[in-house]
Order: sequence, then C-alpha cells, then structure tokens
Amino acid sequence: MTSDDLIRSVKLRAFLPTSQVTFTNEDFLTFANEEMAVGLVPSVMRLHEDYFLYVEEVTITANKSRFTIPYRAIGSKLREVSLKDETGNFFEMTRIGVGELPFYNGGAHGVRPYAFYVENNEIVLAPERVSFVYGAKIRMTYYIRPNTLVMLDQVAAISSIDRTTGEIQVSNLPADFAVDHLFDLITVKSPNKTLKFDVPVVSLNSTSKIIKFDPADIPETLVAGDHICLAGTCAVPQVPSDLHVILAHRVAARCLEAMGDTEGLQNANAKLAEMTTLSEYLIDDRVEDAPRKVNNRHATIRSGLSRRSRFRRF
Repeated sequence: MTSDDLIRSVKLRAFLPTSQVTFTNEDFLTFANEEMAVGLVPSVMRLHEDYFLYVEEVTITANKSRFTIPYRAIGSKLREVSLKDETGNFFEMTRIGVGELPFYNGGAHGVRPYAFYVENNEIVLAPERVSFVYGAKIRMTYYIRPNTLVMLDQVAAISSIDRTTGEIQVSNLPADFAVDHLFDLITVKSPNKTLKFDVPVVSLNSTSKIIKFDPADIPETLVAGDHICLAGTCAVPQVPSDLHVILAHRVAARCLEAMGDTEGLQNANAKLAEMTTLSEYLIDDRVEDAPRKVNNRHATIRSGLSRRSRFRRF
C-alpha cells in the first residue's frame, strides 16, 4: 500500500468524500507518521521478532575509542554490540557502568576492548588501549527507525540499473531531488526495507531521468521497481504489508477524533482493538517450527571457556 493508497483507504474508513477539504494529504501523512511512531512500531517491537533490525560496522582506527550510536536507531539505543576481527570472527562485548572503569584499564585484557560503556549518545570502549586491534570493527546492531511517509510522486521508481557505470534509469525524477542531497534505496516489496541510506549521488539528469551513483554504493539486492527516496523518506509504510490496513484504520480514527465524531471514533477504536489483537497472529513467531532455544551464555562454565578462547586468540 503506497501513501496514495493509504490516503484513499483512510477516506473510505472515515466516510470522507474524495473531494473533502477538511484534511489535506499532508494532514493524512502527518497522522500516519505519528501513528507509525507511537502506535504501530512499538506494537511490532513488543513481539521481539527482530523486525527493523539493522547492522552497522565501524572500523577501529588509531586513537578512536568512541563510536556514535547511529542516528536512525529507534530510541537511540542498540540491541547488541560486538567486536568483529579481520578474519570475520565475532567476540561478545559487555556493557559496564562508568563506575567500573577503574577495573577495566589494564592487565592482560588491554590487548583488545572487551567491554564498553554508554556516554550520552556514544559507546566508549574499555579499555581504551586497543592498539592491537586496529582494522577490527565494532558491530552495532539496532532497530532502524522507519522513514517518514511522503506522496508517491516524491520518490523515484527504478526502471533499470547499470551496475558498471552506476547509472540508474528512473520512471520519474521528483523536483526536490538535487545532487547535493542524500538518498535512501528502498525495496518495494514487503517490508520495504532500507537497503542503504544516506547515499550521495554523482549526478542527476532531469532530461534523461538518470541518477548516477558510485557503483560501489548500489546494493546487490536493489532491483527494478524499487524506490530511490530523499534520505529519511519513503512512499510505502516500512512495516509488514499485513499491517498497512491497521495503519489506515488508526489514521481514520485520528480523523474522526479531529472532527469530533464521538460515535464514529468509538466504533473505530473497537474495530481497531480487534484488528490489532488478530494481527499479532500474523507477525508473531516468525519461524513456527523452529522455536528459540534459551542458552545461558553467561553461565560460569560457558563464560570460562569463552574467556580462555578469547585470550588465546589475542
């Protein structure tokens, strides 16, 4: 369901005529973005099924022990922090409090960071003496914030991709697109994942409708039909398509509330409660025949073996 389809669905659910002037398209999208942020996304995350999961890796360089939490992380928080060495092996890192820093500043553990603490919007390695791991990467796993909904004519639909030159032919080139802007590359199939964000462009040709990127910035999974959007925007709600109808219903309820239709709002909320409850059966337990195994990775024996293995490697 594109943003245009969403608005049509909202009008139908709120019994608004197509030619109504009470709400503009921008009003509908404002309601939709608010309902995504405070209603739909939290309800999806509550199921702990790793929707919106995103991974970002930052290389450790000389004199670098502080890493900013990605600005698109929901709640400015991380799900997991780990160390990835040059061979691709992963090592768990432990979060500590600032009061524990004196116990993490030396000894045999100083050859690589094995803990971190949070300071404002940064994670800081502990110990900070990490000269033997330059070239390794800090791997931050977080839940990425869905992009803001805009109208369909404000995004570019891909017609073809030349991965050698980096030129992407699009069916339309929105007027707001400019060479000094950053762009997001988003799949058109559910759940409309952001394949890569904040991507710069080399050039824009409004006549031929060609957007040129650095070939290295074009994801392998980007295909014809996918969208190129201004950074932070999208034309399709970035949640499973099964939930699009619920988003439309939430927006319709907001419209009824704004119009003071108490009876209509009461009926809409009753229906919304039913839809929300039933929708959880659709998106919960994503791999039904493979239930999660609960492993105590911090058990005494397990942590002892893991610690000995880590120290032998480094």
